[in-house]
Amino acid sequence: MASPRVPSMAVNEESLLEVLSRYVSPRAAENLLRRALAQRMPTSPGEWAHLLEETLWPELRRLLPFREMPPELKALAREWRELAASQVAEAEATETGEEELPVEAVDLEDPLARQHLAKRLARLEGVTGVVVAGKNGKEELFSGEPVPLDLAYPLLRRQGYGVFYAILEREIVALRPLAQGYIGLLAKKEANIGRLLHALRRLISLAEVSG
Repeated sequence: MASPRVPSMAVNEESLLEVLSRYVSPRAAENLLRRALAQRMPTSPGEWAHLLEETLWPELRRLLPFREMPPELKALAREWRELAASQVAEAEATETGEEELPVEAVDLEDPLARQHLAKRLARLEGVTGVVVAGKNGKEELFSGEPVPLDLAYPLLRRQGYGVFYAILEREIVALRPLAQGYIGLLAKKEANIGRLLHALRRLISLAEVSG
């Protein structure tokens, strides 16, 4: 997945002011934000989320008849949290260094090999589902409701992705196209994305090795 574009401080500030102004006057919103920024100026998406959840919301809650944070504010905080998680994953993947990864060749057309690989990947911390798919068969392991990943694979292959991941509302999906198949992971949202990507990046197709 391409590195997410990080919004500038001005963009984050404007987004926050816009949402705050839906609940209080623009002047009150600006005053609230100025006081919060005077305590600590956020320098990352995670810090912006913390500012909203831990500094601004307690102040705002005293002015509004809400017990819980309104949906628009929750959505903004979630967006920043997800962006922060994406940055961490990209940083960890970069630190690993793809050229230095100890690669492992896997045969996606061997049913027993697919089964063993699926069981091993399912033991990764936070993983709730695994799909190891070859051209002529696949192995699926899900702790809950199976998630169809077959439709995403052709698109990823055409786009030339080596590894792709997406942060959904409650979970993470990571895919690794290999030869005529793919390996997919479904994980809890709090799982370490960098480790999941590392586990997928080191896998290569046996067909590629044998030529």
